Parts: sequence; C-alpha cells; structure tokens
Amino acid sequence: MNNQELSFLLKELGRIPYPKLENIEQDYAFGRLLYEAYAGGKSELTTILSYVFEYLTNGDYDEVVTFLKMISKQEMKHLELLGEILVCLGLEPYFMSTYGNKWCSDNVKSTFSSLEEMLKFNIEMEKGAIAGYKNLIEACGNESIKAVLRRIIMDEESHVQIFEMLKGKYADYGCKN
Repeated sequence: MNNQELSFLLKELGRIPYPKLENIEQDYAFGRLLYEAYAGGKSELTTILSYVFEYLTNGDYDEVVTFLKMISKQEMKHLELLGEILVCLGLEPYFMSTYGNKWCSDNVKSTFSSLEEMLKFNIEMEKGAIAGYKNLIEACGNESIKAVLRRIIMDEESHVQIFEMLKGKYADYGCKN
C-alpha cells in the first residue's frame, strides 16, 4: 500500500464506530488486567506520549509526522475507551499498571540511532498491543468489551501497516531524537 492508501485506510477506520459498552458488571479482576493496556509500561498512554514526542522531534519528515499525529489521535480514543471500561467495571481510571505501578515518563523511549530504528520500535509496540488485546479478549467474559477490544485491534493492525510502509521508505535515514 502507498501512503495515500494508508491515509485513506486510517480515515475509513475512523468512520467505523466503536461498539457500545453494554451489560457490564463489576469485575475487579478483569479491570486489574486492563490497567496494563491502559497505562502500563507499553500501554495506550505510553504509546500516545511516545508518538507525540516522536512527531515533535522529527519535524524534517513531514509524512512521518503526519502519520504519527493521526495514529496518536486514534491511540487517545483507545485510552478513552479503556478508561470507560475501567469505570464500568467498577474501578478508577488511574494511570497505573496491572501491578499498581504508577505511570512514569521513563516508559517513553526517547533515543533512536535512526528513523528506521524508531519505526521498528513502533511496529513492535503495536504488535505487542495486539497480542495484549488478544489475551484480554481471552480473559474477558463480557461480549461488548470483547467487541471494543477487537475494534481497537483493527486500528492497531493498520498502525503496523503504516509503520512498515514508512520503515521501508525511510530506511537509512537519520533521526532527530
């Protein structure tokens, strides 16, 4: 896919609504698991802040910056959805991991030797998120939560495609951060 097709894909995915959260009962055990995706070391919160840092420090690469901005906005929606799920499950949307560790800016990787290394790192973060969401789906007993997590996976898979396209295009380019 070229960047126009990928940009179109992102915009089209944005038009697909996220499923409604329904019939959710308190479930502290599942909610505790969800904290890792919400604000753990490799969470939606970490991803958002990583991508914002990356687009602020790589301004010479307009195309990369544009996609990072678009993707970070989708990640913000994921954070919001996970927060809503936590509240529905009877928990507070604290910025902490499953283990109760408070979110820390040390979670954001800020140095890369090249743009390609940064994009590879982003691909691995997205793939890790997909695997984490699949594990959450397996552990979840509520169908509406599962549907939301599956919809989030669709976005994360498109992010992998975008970063792979950019990595191929910008192999051997320097990195500002």
